[in-house]
Amino acid sequence: MLGLGKDHVLTSGVQAAAVVTAVDYAHVLGMEIAQNYNYKLDLTLIVRPENEAPFEAHIKGYFSQFAQPCIGDQMWVRYDPKDTTHVEVDEARIAADNAAAESAIAATAMSSVPADLVNGILGRAGLVDVQKTPVGAMVDCTVTVGVRLVDGSNPYRTSCHALVTPDQAEHLIPGSTFLTIRADPNDHTRIALSLNEETPVVTITDPAVLGPPVQSLADGAPCRAVVLLHQRQWLKTPAGDEFYAVKVKVTADNSEFQVNIPVPAAATGLLQDGAELPAKRLAAEPNVLMIDWAAAQAEHPAAGAAAGPSS
Repeated sequence: MLGLGKDHVLTSGVQAAAVVTAVDYAHVLGMEIAQNYNYKLDLTLIVRPENEAPFEAHIKGYFSQFAQPCIGDQMWVRYDPKDTTHVEVDEARIAADNAAAESAIAATAMSSVPADLVNGILGRAGLVDVQKTPVGAMVDCTVTVGVRLVDGSNPYRTSCHALVTPDQAEHLIPGSTFLTIRADPNDHTRIALSLNEETPVVTITDPAVLGPPVQSLADGAPCRAVVLLHQRQWLKTPAGDEFYAVKVKVTADNSEFQVNIPVPAAATGLLQDGAELPAKRLAAEPNVLMIDWAAAQAEHPAAGAAAGPSS
């Protein structure tokens, strides 16, 4: 190839994108030059540096007959900024990009829902535990989840395997991560993660979950509560109010605890970390508390609903 030498250009040259505009065979005495059945080509390129004007360049080199560049192909190159006739294909960058693309394709394929579960029952799963084992460029995760299905069946706990990318594995955090799953209609314990589907908001009817907020509003004493942290739960009441896990601090005694609170759509804009809101608290069970959304909306009439559910 042309240039000051491969090591010089590839170690000190400037990286840039390039597009192939012409492909010609190199000839000697009218014959195409080949080496081990790989043909030597003369490529014409338009090199497009990030902060400089584009320029035309030529690269000569041997290319496999099964991987010859074509007009319109894009590639990475490096060039000598002092002499732009010295250009080489940046094979290391191309190899890295190809490896990343192959890994992404593999991750998509590996994390796809098995064919017989594609039409399985959709569900919301809270991550309880995860065991991560590196397998080549991927991570094999054994996940244990608490499942609630959209069909209204009783919640349950089960486990499954998922082969994911290291980045996906890093975001699997027990107690914080919620996942979308598909369950076998004939065996709910058999599930698969559906990483490309939106997590459904599941309607619940459990008295143990729905009762405390209602009882707090009916029988609780007024108080003030500061929202310290909140997280969407992908659960809703039969009336459509979404549940959030909310860590609160009661201003009267500075006590801090977590409660599950349903939030009307019209009040989601009021649920912000740091907000101080009116609430009601059971005297006999001081850790049972509900935000008084009607009073909160009266205090902040301009807050309105958020554009979408807050996280």
